[in-house]
Amino acid sequence: MAYLAGGILLYGSIFAVLFCIRPKSRLHRVTMETFGRNEKIVTAAVMLLLMLACVIPMGWVPGWTGQEDNDRNQYELTAEAFLNGHLYIDNGDIDPLLTEMDNPYDPIAREELGVDYRWDTVYYDGHYYMYFGVVPVVLLFLPFRILTGTALTGYHATQVFVVLFICGMFACLAMISRRFFAKLSFGMYLFLATAFSAMSVWYSVTAPALYCTAITSALCMEIWSLFFFMRAVWVEQDEKKQILLAFFGSLFGALAFGCRPPIALANLFVIPMLAEYLRGKKFDLTLLKRLFFAASPYVFVAALLMSYNYARFGSVFEFGQAYQLTNTDQTAFGGLVSYLRTAGVAGILNGIYFNFLHTNSYYNAFPYVAFCGIFLNFPILFFMFFGLAPEGVWKRLKEQRLRAFVGTLFLIPLVIVVMELLWSPYLMERYRMDQYWIMGVLCFLVIGFYYDNLSERARKRFGCLIMLLAGFTVGKCVLLYLVQSDGNLTVCYPEVLEEIKQVIKLGIGG
Repeated sequence: MAYLAGGILLYGSIFAVLFCIRPKSRLHRVTMETFGRNEKIVTAAVMLLLMLACVIPMGWVPGWTGQEDNDRNQYELTAEAFLNGHLYIDNGDIDPLLTEMDNPYDPIAREELGVDYRWDTVYYDGHYYMYFGVVPVVLLFLPFRILTGTALTGYHATQVFVVLFICGMFACLAMISRRFFAKLSFGMYLFLATAFSAMSVWYSVTAPALYCTAITSALCMEIWSLFFFMRAVWVEQDEKKQILLAFFGSLFGALAFGCRPPIALANLFVIPMLAEYLRGKKFDLTLLKRLFFAASPYVFVAALLMSYNYARFGSVFEFGQAYQLTNTDQTAFGGLVSYLRTAGVAGILNGIYFNFLHTNSYYNAFPYVAFCGIFLNFPILFFMFFGLAPEGVWKRLKEQRLRAFVGTLFLIPLVIVVMELLWSPYLMERYRMDQYWIMGVLCFLVIGFYYDNLSERARKRFGCLIMLLAGFTVGKCVLLYLVQSDGNLTVCYPEVLEEIKQVIKLGIGG
């Protein structure tokens, strides 16, 4: 009976979504131009359901929730270290064999000597450090520890950042649609905002602590940076308010460097927006003062992060990446020259191909999917190319002076993946979170202008297709979450797969 009840709920939900997608649905008639009180309530309800769907499962796996003793409490230890007046996170637990090694970063040598060490931490000059960005410690872990007297568990911080990111994605896409294509149907906005939010954070649901704390904190900073910058340049008319908004855009963009630097490379989108803001303006002392105020967070945060790096490693540019204790000696990584010596240009091209178009065999067992390249994981993103084909779309982008901005959004994922190739031994599925969000924003822009270029009759059919693809994207996120990997739910409790399979079959057939 439980399987039957679960199956009825599942198929009922799918039917409800398809009912909303149907051509006669009110979701196609209401536009972002006529977005009113009822639509705000519906949007808030969908956001809440999505947040709960992301946040609740994060607490299901002991290995990620602090219930098991492992290496995933580095943020908590760093906050404690700060309170104790130092930056390192060891407490006299360093194996003497590690200190005696000529190269403690050689994993083979460590294994041969039987060295006991902390996995995936930084070891430098006789101390352990955390190489993940310090901003989450300062914003969440340290204040929580001071106010409550207890440590904030890593996955709780990820929950906070995911909730704030979802709010930012919905807010950003709503602002974009109202400013550039207000006739976009409310249904398309709602489905796409849900799909691109879920697509961006789904991996953090499966492995919520430490690694994804760093990633989701940076995603949170960057989506709000984008929101404030876009509002400053393309929405707000008052110049003083524009500068204040740009200040907050700079602040969030700068903080992203102290969360996860590859994601912070998305700050490149500031360049075309600054050029747009300066168009037609006369350079004088007042303008320069305002620009300096708007950009000052970048300078201030950079100075703090560099000082933090220097205090630990004697270098303002060293975050600790080279001194990690993992399964690879990363002292040899970093920089284009060293990468080209080992992998060459072909290595970079292969890495780009792997990141975006890598195919993987589908399994013959539930959930029947595997991790692939970005476009194969979520085919809706192919529309960021196809949607630019009509001449009218390019014309509208030119009219809105968005060509340089859109071109930069195309460039950012490439820059991020190349940087990760230079600094990481290999690419992992969670690294694609660095790019999903920005590609989602780009895809939304292209879809919006494509929709605006269609006839009234064609818009409804196109809207149905996009909403269906968005629904498929959310469903794919669920299936990818169920893939056994990274100590997730289905690794710890493999019987869950059979339970879900029985729900899908309504309990029929055993």
